[in-house]
Amino acid sequence: MTTITFLGTGGGRFATIYQARRTGGIYISDSARIHVDPGPGALVAMKKLSIDPARTDAILISHCHPDHYTDAEILIEGMTCGGFGRRGVVIGSKSVIEGENGFGPAISRYHRSLPESIMSLKPGDRVSVDGVLIEATPTIHSDPTSIGFRFHTSSGTISYVSDSEIGEEVIKAHRGCRVIILCVTRPLGSRISYHMNTDDAAEFVKSVCPKIVLLTHFGMKLLSEGAEKQAKYVEKESGVKTVAMTDFASVHVGNDVRIRRKGHRN
Repeated sequence: MTTITFLGTGGGRFATIYQARRTGGIYISDSARIHVDPGPGALVAMKKLSIDPARTDAILISHCHPDHYTDAEILIEGMTCGGFGRRGVVIGSKSVIEGENGFGPAISRYHRSLPESIMSLKPGDRVSVDGVLIEATPTIHSDPTSIGFRFHTSSGTISYVSDSEIGEEVIKAHRGCRVIILCVTRPLGSRISYHMNTDDAAEFVKSVCPKIVLLTHFGMKLLSEGAEKQAKYVEKESGVKTVAMTDFASVHVGNDVRIRRKGHRN
């Protein structure tokens, strides 16, 4: 059984600034406990859900934008028991770990010294964390070193696209996954560079053909037009079950896929 917990489903500048939805990222629990893109409020969300930061095994950051990395340093301190236990791994794009093209680094030299290992990945790189194989995948984003992830878990392959435009190389990298977590920032008919809107998401899902799609990382305009409406459009156009996730919802992936929603703000 693999559990995916959404510590926030908001994204983009203004949804983050005004916390229209929380922005704590995603927590995947399998043989390893992996925190993906811990943006502002990640630690507070973990507290609310009684998730112990000291039990985290890996922190993954897809790119160097603050809605994806802001809480990373304090969570590194949590993972390493305040810096007194050299454990865990931090994985990120080159911009996050080393700095590149005016982006980053997002993590201080001191915090880079705390975990057992820290590494920057590029598309195609692979690393195993406590039995979960993680692949870095390409994106098309304003941070040119940005990456997505594929997680080979006990319950099948779970893909996380992160912020990206649609492109053949991005589609190809995520084919064959069972579950896809898709960042959709803008609604139908409203497109901005380096991100997917609902129209793009429907085309992407038709090409990738997962078993289920979990939409997240909603911007202000999408939220004002309704996240459920966007999910219904993607499902109708693609024929694939599509769910607009909510803050603190969890997805349990086993023989089937079950979604449990807790108290949240829409």
